[in-house]
Amino acid sequence: MRRIWVAGVLLAAFAAWAAGPAWAGHKEAVTFGGALSETGRYAEPAGRFKNSYVLFADQQNAAGGVLGHKMELVLMDDKSDKQTSIKLYEKLITQDKVDFVLGPYSSDITDAVANIIERYKYPMMAPGASSRVIWEKGRKYIFNQSAVAQDYQRGSLHLAKEIGVKRVAIIGEDSLFSRQSRDGAIAWAKRLGIQVVLVEDYPTKQTDFTALLQKIKARGADMIVSNSYFADAVAQVRQLKELDINLKVFSGTVGPGLPKFATQLGPTAEYVLGFSQWEPKPEVIKTPGTKEFTDAYEKRFGVKPNYHAGIAYAAMQILTDGIKKAGTFDRQKVWQTLRGMETSSILGRWKVDDAGMNDYEGLTFQILNGKRVIVWPPKFAEAKPTLPMPTWKARPTN
Repeated sequence: MRRIWVAGVLLAAFAAWAAGPAWAGHKEAVTFGGALSETGRYAEPAGRFKNSYVLFADQQNAAGGVLGHKMELVLMDDKSDKQTSIKLYEKLITQDKVDFVLGPYSSDITDAVANIIERYKYPMMAPGASSRVIWEKGRKYIFNQSAVAQDYQRGSLHLAKEIGVKRVAIIGEDSLFSRQSRDGAIAWAKRLGIQVVLVEDYPTKQTDFTALLQKIKARGADMIVSNSYFADAVAQVRQLKELDINLKVFSGTVGPGLPKFATQLGPTAEYVLGFSQWEPKPEVIKTPGTKEFTDAYEKRFGVKPNYHAGIAYAAMQILTDGIKKAGTFDRQKVWQTLRGMETSSILGRWKVDDAGMNDYEGLTFQILNGKRVIVWPPKFAEAKPTLPMPTWKARPTN
């Protein structure tokens, strides 16, 4: 089950290690352990987490490591299963005795793992979690960096308001992230004066949405907010076309942000709105390190990074910066440093409040000509959105 990736070569001399009072007595390598969904329903985004973790460790080791020590990764497969992840983090901490832990993917799994983190007082960045409720339980050792789920549909609903959308149906799978995103969408719709005509959660493995889409049509919705992942978002868009149900706006969450969404659906994916935490566009996103990371990731893995890769890389930037600022591998001192420091990553400025929450907005994009184009907020927009969506019959056939 266990796989260990040793990133790079040991560049720090033993003499420097022995002389450093802040880490005197520490072993040669500093270990960072985590359970990622290498298999199962979250394998696609979690695989990009792993890529970024490995890339960052290699870069750090090439530059001398962390506080002069080699960074070693201990990564395991949680199989996209919450109970498996809980057991693996317990093992990483109590048996493998890793120095620091890296966050898993998904709000559901992170919420469960957070209990382990609190018990053993391990500071952990949570790039794979955006459900605010995780930080509303009084936890102190888990740190947020990403936009929260409640704001994923904020940009899409603002754009819908601008083109005169009156009635919206809000749907999503019955999981923690999707429910949080649903609640936020309801709040934003009401704030903007858009009538919510249907709210419905569906089972996580549902693939046939015919009845639900027909119900939405019967309610007269001119927009669907889909708080979905990949498979369900693909199925919904494909079935909308098959049923010839036309909308002014279709807005997804996680699914459209994955590169394979546009490639798998082809022209059917056109005009769909989605949410992104970050985009590999240094000409638009001018945060420190964006260009260097984008270039290095593409050179290493043959594809541009998407936002899942970006937030994982940012998590590593922030955590290691906290270690360096603390000047020690003592977790309690690193935790105290993270709680009080301000730094920046490829996502931009990072500083948390007393609950461990960072203030971050995120991006809304539209798929145009097979590519994700940022359309909101205005300060990052590459183009104006093409809305309302053209009817299925009005679109090119290929």
